[in-house]
Amino acid sequence: MMTPDDPFIKDAARAFAKLVADSDIHAGITQTAEGIEEVAGAIVSIMGGDAVFSPGIASRLRQTASDGYRERLQFLKSISDRIGGC
Repeated sequence: MMTPDDPFIKDAARAFAKLVADSDIHAGITQTAEGIEEVAGAIVSIMGGDAVFSPGIASRLRQTASDGYRERLQFLKSISDRIGGC
């Protein structure tokens, strides 16, 4: 049985956050650091559904989602910089 601490669940949180980052960029939305943390919290809440994660697990999942969002922004910025540098 999978638990919220399972690597698959963490990967899902990271991937979900990357999709949200893609959507935000496409919509022209720029998140502040606090906004990214709110997005990460919402992702964990959506993933949990009716389940209640312990504070430690919820915190780790929020951090993973936040990292995923930032990774996508960094990736898109690096591509943009390369295209702009041509």
